[in-house]
Amino acid sequence: MKKLLLSLIAVGALVTGCGGASTPDTATSETPDTAAATNTMEMEGMDSMEGMAATSEGNVEITLVSPDAVPMGDAELFVAVKDAATGEPVTTENLEVEIFMPMDGMDDMTTEAEISPDAEPGQYKVATYLGMAGMWAVNTSVDEGEQQGKAHFMFEAQ
Repeated sequence: MKKLLLSLIAVGALVTGCGGASTPDTATSETPDTAAATNTMEMEGMDSMEGMAATSEGNVEITLVSPDAVPMGDAELFVAVKDAATGEPVTTENLEVEIFMPMDGMDDMTTEAEISPDAEPGQYKVATYLGMAGMWAVNTSVDEGEQQGKAHFMFEAQ
């Protein structure tokens, strides 16, 4: 009986010792690596998106007029189109707007953009649906013959 009790205690100590030693080592070695990889991937994505913020080229200047933070779900953006030299509003029927969320390691998430003239000349309302919170990118272009321009900007859906 004494031998059986000692054997059970020894086996119990062995199992507890092995189980206790492997759990902290596994958790300690995997958790920081995983967390570091996640933070690095998030930062790399943010760095590349920040590098794309607010560019405009051509003789037509296109800018985002609405606030930087936009609500998630049904949303409206307002875009202004101006002559780059004079600052005068440009009225166009050829404004193209592409809205997407860059996704690290996956295809970009895209959404529809319905464009309509706003009350002010040269301003356009872009109705869309933002299915996810986070940073979204917008590519725009205008082609009115001699007046052409492209712009890219970012905004955050909350």
